[in-house]
Amino acid sequence: MTVGIQFCGGCNPRIDRGQIALELQKALVDMGFDVVFNSPDADFMVFLSGCLSGCAFKYNPKDPPYVTVAAATVDGAEVPAKRIVPEVLMKVRKYYERLETEIRKEDHERRDGAETG
Repeated sequence: MTVGIQFCGGCNPRIDRGQIALELQKALVDMGFDVVFNSPDADFMVFLSGCLSGCAFKYNPKDPPYVTVAAATVDGAEVPAKRIVPEVLMKVRKYYERLETEIRKEDHERRDGAETG
């Protein structure tokens, strides 16, 4: 699975987007994900904006699952700057856990259908 990190233009940063991106990249790779930057070709996106304008999301050419960081907010909820990376990682992890659960459920339903049919 690939996680994309999409940056805003950086005109008015209130957070260190580069440091956050590096921390996210390291943690996501350690979790087994591939990470791409500023590319729409990802299974999950992190939109990383330096201020509350949220410009990184505005450039989204498609609609993958995502989390938005805009200044010291994650998905619109204010968080201390040191909590941005853990909050994003938690949201990525929860999405993939939910996806994995749904896949298992579908596989189980298919097996049950094949056994009774």
